[in-house]
Amino acid sequence: MNLLAGLLVWFAAIAPFTERGEADFDMILDALNPWGSWAEVAPNDWRYHPDAAVDAVPFTRGQWIYTDFGWSWAGKFPGSWATDHYGWWVLEPSADGTAPGNWGWHPGPDWHAAPVDFRQTKEYIGWRPSKLGPVNELLEKDDERFAHPEEWIWVPKAKFGQPLEAADVVTGAASKAILEDSAALTHVYTSWREIERPGPDPAGLNAPGMLPVQERKDGVTVKPFEILSLPTLWAALPAIPDPNAIYLYRPEMFQDHDGVERRVKKWYNPDPQAQAQDKQAVNAALKDVPVKDVPVKDESAKPGQ
Repeated sequence: MNLLAGLLVWFAAIAPFTERGEADFDMILDALNPWGSWAEVAPNDWRYHPDAAVDAVPFTRGQWIYTDFGWSWAGKFPGSWATDHYGWWVLEPSADGTAPGNWGWHPGPDWHAAPVDFRQTKEYIGWRPSKLGPVNELLEKDDERFAHPEEWIWVPKAKFGQPLEAADVVTGAASKAILEDSAALTHVYTSWREIERPGPDPAGLNAPGMLPVQERKDGVTVKPFEILSLPTLWAALPAIPDPNAIYLYRPEMFQDHDGVERRVKKWYNPDPQAQAQDKQAVNAALKDVPVKDVPVKDESAKPGQ
């Protein structure tokens, strides 16, 4: 095999895992439907609510992993690849408005490794599901970020980066005292330049969600896992997966934010005029069609019976 042919084979092998691909939001709708339901909480404002038995509080069952995009959440909910990386979560009020209700997911087209706001105290690291812009900027004002302490999720520092279950975290009303004592949490990651990233410095942690610590002239750092893209949701991993990489399905959406809202609305509220026109077309086509009985062969009878 000559060099050119070898390079073509190599590129063909890695290309499905370096290109994100594109998808229609209908694909996410179809994938999430078995695990929850949708509701229009306001005109043209649709939210997804997972079944309570599946995942009552987002970002509490899973693991933080340090990647070339910074901290990334790997959730255990079957739809986490979508709900924890596209759009944002909202803790809705109860029916009478006197207490927190259920978490609802607001869909969106942009993929984020960690759509959360990080803070810390001497003992805890915490995060809150947050609305981010296309370049990971926080879009909510301070009074929105801190007005509801029950939205924040905290773990002891020693547990950050470990696999988590709901019993491992502090949330709800108990988080107010921790939030009052907290400060913003970022770190500087150095590759070919210094990059400020949300969350704790991985060099100060020792967790399975990171590759081994390496020594460098400028101090101790952690080599991140490389995020590679699966071509489809059901695609298999490569025959020999890269042990220094994680493989995710994270397509780019055809729709923008307004387009996503329209897709959800159309999915659950098909255009009545289009339905009426379709019915008229069927009736017109059948008007003069003769009807004939078609005998159905009984396949249940065995030969000789």
